Amino acid sequence: MKVIAYLLGFGIIGFNACLILYTQATVAALNGLFQKYPLRYLSALPAIFGFLFLICASSITYPWVFRIVGLLSMGEAVLAYTNPQGIYSRMLNWYFIKVSDQAQRLFGIIGIIFGTAILSWII
Repeated sequence: MKVIAYLLGFGIIGFNACLILYTQATVAALNGLFQKYPLRYLSALPAIFGFLFLICASSITYPWVFRIVGLLSMGEAVLAYTNPQGIYSRMLNWYFIKVSDQAQRLFGIIGIIFGTAILSWII
């Protein structure tokens, strides 16, 4: 379980470092991913990450944080799969079009802090 927690922590840090350093390229790559594949297929990604967070919660100092993140991620997967009234599509349009580069970098900084917390909480 610790291996999964390490992979999640380093993966989150790596992705968010790319988001900070190469903001426009990373956002363009994510936008291309959402344009290329249907939303129903991509909804499997947050479900997988949520499942991984729930699996490795027992090997973390604060397992309740991981369980909350896992359940929120599973909820996001359900929302992305069902997409009621196009709410998830509108949220993606907001993220890719209206969010500034500074806000993207802020999200990256928050993600790096969370990834570092994951690595420091491993028992």
